[in-house]
Amino acid sequence: MTLIVKKHQKIGTNEVFIDDLMVGVFEQMTPNNDIYSFMSKCSHDRLTGDHYIAIGEHLNKLNKTV
Repeated sequence: MTLIVKKHQKIGTNEVFIDDLMVGVFEQMTPNNDIYSFMSKCSHDRLTGDHYIAIGEHLNKLNKTV
């Protein structure tokens, strides 16, 4: 399972892809808060527990760098 984050060229969101499937985005919910959250853009029945673990691990790394 490969997780890749790509910055959207026009709107600047961090799009999350797992095995070439766009599963959601990492975005900051409020302008005054640097903490990122995951917003799913994929049907939940297509995601497994392993997907959520990979997303959570990457989200933790992203928020540690903020």
